[in-house]
Amino acid sequence: MDMTARARLKQHLISWATAAPLAGPAGPGVGTLVLADAAHIPAVTAAGLVGPRTLLLAPDDGTGVLAPAVGYQGSLTEPGDEFSNGQDFFLQTHAYAASPFMTVFGPTVIRVFDGNDFEAFLADADRALAEGVFPEFLITSSVLLADPAALSGAPDPADGPALRLYADGNGQLSTSPTGAVLGTVDDTLGTLTERFARTGSGAAALDAALPAGTRAEALRARPFLARYLEAVGALRGLMARGATGLRVSGFGSRLTPGLAETGADADLADPTLPIVLYGGGDGEAHIVAGSRLFAVDRRAAQALECLLATSGEPGDLVPAAELDQLADLFSRHDLSLPAPVRVPAAAR
Repeated sequence: MDMTARARLKQHLISWATAAPLAGPAGPGVGTLVLADAAHIPAVTAAGLVGPRTLLLAPDDGTGVLAPAVGYQGSLTEPGDEFSNGQDFFLQTHAYAASPFMTVFGPTVIRVFDGNDFEAFLADADRALAEGVFPEFLITSSVLLADPAALSGAPDPADGPALRLYADGNGQLSTSPTGAVLGTVDDTLGTLTERFARTGSGAAALDAALPAGTRAEALRARPFLARYLEAVGALRGLMARGATGLRVSGFGSRLTPGLAETGADADLADPTLPIVLYGGGDGEAHIVAGSRLFAVDRRAAQALECLLATSGEPGDLVPAAELDQLADLFSRHDLSLPAPVRVPAAAR
């Protein structure tokens, strides 16, 4: 398998599992369409679900599959199973609750398949918030959590039948193997998109695994979940660069003395805000802003976490000069401060 085809396969599998947007223009057809039965290739092709950008994956029994499908062995939907392209790429699938006890040998997708998995996911998130301890398997650089937006309640405008679909052995279509049924392999993309809009992205991703009420109640009680998963992603990215033993501001601790005691935690409810990470001692800290990573001194990290936690009203927690330096830092990197700085005159 050449590197271009391998890179395309990896990009599409990540998108299919997590609803991450694909690079390039959309165009007709589904971005990634996974079939559990190769017999459905003619139907999805006739329905117009396969376009120029589509990666159509179908099981290959060793005799090949009909064009334009790409054959695979194993499974992308069964816990403990492994997907292979028949050459040099393998992808494991683990159930969330079993993941702490599994060995990760390479690229791995972790899914919530049932209520037991969901309870384990929530327990890990609760522990991270209270103690600052994140599950090691989840921050491993080769691991991805499937359907993160559905698990956290974050909006996901990129998701939908135009991005990803799964057809089970009976020809029923959903955006995720654990999601609500949207139609069949004979339905058009327009029909599926209309049903997805009525169903909602979270239900379309997880309603076959969890009662809708159970998920909704858990999300209402934990407005920090989307922020938690952003922190997981930040830790995973830094671990891939060799940075370990880091703490995340707001999860179990704060870097600035006195900030935790104020109870300020406005940042925990907003996953779009930058994330402050730091280690022990007096070394540097890190800021993750979207897809960008910055190494900063601890004073800048303290200024930012105070600004985020207090919605821009840090009071006397941070000297005005350090807030000015933070503003200069963001300006140099073409970033806007995420909250207005309002420093009382007495602090200047």
